[in-house]
Amino acid sequence: MHDRIEIRMFGRFFVRRSNGDVVEADEWSTGKTTDLLRLLALNNNRTVSVHSIIDKLWPDVEEDKARASLRTAVSRVRHVLDEPCIERHLGGLVLRNAWADVTAFQSAAHDLSAALHAGDHARVVSLARETEALYIADFRAYDDKSFWATQTRDSLLISRQSILADAGESALKLQWMRDAIDFSTLAIAEDPCFERPHRTLMQAHLALGETELALRAFEHLRVCLSQELGADPSPQSRALHIQLLSSEPAADTGSRPFIGDSASVSSLAADIRAAIAGDGCDVVCLTGPNGSGRGALLDAAVATVEHAHLRHLIDDGPRTSAAHRLTRLASHRRSDITVWGPTDNDPATDADLLRTFFSGVDVAVPRVIVVITSDEAGDLLTAQLSDGPITVHRVSVGPLSDRGLVALATASLSCVPSPRLLAELAEQSDRLAGRAVSVLRDWISSGWIISTTSGVDLYNDPSAYAGAFPMGNYFRTILEQLSVAETELCQLLAVLDRPASGDLLREIAHADQDRPDRFGDIQASLDELSDLGVLRVGPGGYELRNRAVRDAFELRLRPAVKARLLRQVSSVPERGIAAQA
Repeated sequence: MHDRIEIRMFGRFFVRRSNGDVVEADEWSTGKTTDLLRLLALNNNRTVSVHSIIDKLWPDVEEDKARASLRTAVSRVRHVLDEPCIERHLGGLVLRNAWADVTAFQSAAHDLSAALHAGDHARVVSLARETEALYIADFRAYDDKSFWATQTRDSLLISRQSILADAGESALKLQWMRDAIDFSTLAIAEDPCFERPHRTLMQAHLALGETELALRAFEHLRVCLSQELGADPSPQSRALHIQLLSSEPAADTGSRPFIGDSASVSSLAADIRAAIAGDGCDVVCLTGPNGSGRGALLDAAVATVEHAHLRHLIDDGPRTSAAHRLTRLASHRRSDITVWGPTDNDPATDADLLRTFFSGVDVAVPRVIVVITSDEAGDLLTAQLSDGPITVHRVSVGPLSDRGLVALATASLSCVPSPRLLAELAEQSDRLAGRAVSVLRDWISSGWIISTTSGVDLYNDPSAYAGAFPMGNYFRTILEQLSVAETELCQLLAVLDRPASGDLLREIAHADQDRPDRFGDIQASLDELSDLGVLRVGPGGYELRNRAVRDAFELRLRPAVKARLLRQVSSVPERGIAAQA
């Protein structure tokens, strides 16, 4: 196998050769050798002039001696990595065939900036997760106090703070309040005087009804600014504080478009246009179960019909006298559509009231009436009116298909939902559009929506989220305790994304013919990871304890390594994986 060299510079320096072997720290001989590799990796595939390298690594050494030291360091890097990865080019040096976490971080940060400019807030949150998976700790060098090292570290730190603040605000706009809280909390931990994440934290807590926590966030900001800078919060932060004290609800983050099937909207709009174009009394009978979204569908359809307006007569018609009285309120203008309903009582009773209503309607006067009722009452009404002068247009609204439910959830949540969330939504809503929208909005307002690599998921599920941000101190502590083999085993479990036995993992590992034993004693590693609390053991085998940790391990993978692991998983016979599912 010939892969790219892997270089990780966030936190502990880690290098893996292209043959998959990890470079031990004592193989470099000198710290300057590692700093040379760091400098070249920071400019991966870009030429760095010799003068620039010497100025940074040997600033106080005579040029001849500095050049000799540079040649020795280059030779050592080539020897340790066992390939000519450093080339001379245009009077400088360039690193080839390498992947570096810092340059991957910078690339993702650039993409995030473009997504923010385009208003793609879901992608901003996703890219922020990627950058956090890479940024395990601040950049460090052997000569850590040198100007180039501190400049690099400060630049990356500022970039991370900006990413966290942007991601928090994007999550707030998407109403993913738990993500907004997580990102802003991380940004505040890095710089307690940074006001943007403080305001995001306050708004997210306020939106969740956690006014006390929002007030504490403002007080934290006020104390930090006073103690660190001798300053007061900005007018924007003070205005938000006043809003908190007045217990006013957080401002709406934006208008909500119709969420549903556009084809159904177009079909109903066509029926309404046909009814308006008629020359008699036309009835559009809109039926379906209570909670199927009939009213929202009607509003969306009428909004696309030129000059059409709705006049609602009644929410429910329990008495015959009311039905007689309302006949006088039916509009005589065809574009002024009269709406009866919704009525979802006993179908026979509803049908009798509607018959009484229509018996008092002058069918000689051109008008359009929409009746919103149940399927059973609609059947009775259609049968009653079928032989008379009234033209009936029947439209039925039923449960959503799988594709329709995914489309509705995606539009409502601004992101593709996870399979678990979809299953829960289908169960709670009976696949009815109106109920599904109501359930989703309840989840949003309750702060149950969080982003994961498999789509938005539910915060209230322990396996989805265990109270620790994916790249918070908890995950960093985990990485510090794990060996390289244990880390790779966790990455394999993250890609597999299902419980697995030691035998299945061993079979997948041996599918890599170049390095079949790289995980070592798999069963011993699984037991150790379980004792550390990284894994949990269930009936199906071992799996990562929560979704946040699983996502972090997956996001930390290089794309090429992830692709290779996916190939290994797919190479194992389906029966082996299915048996563990």
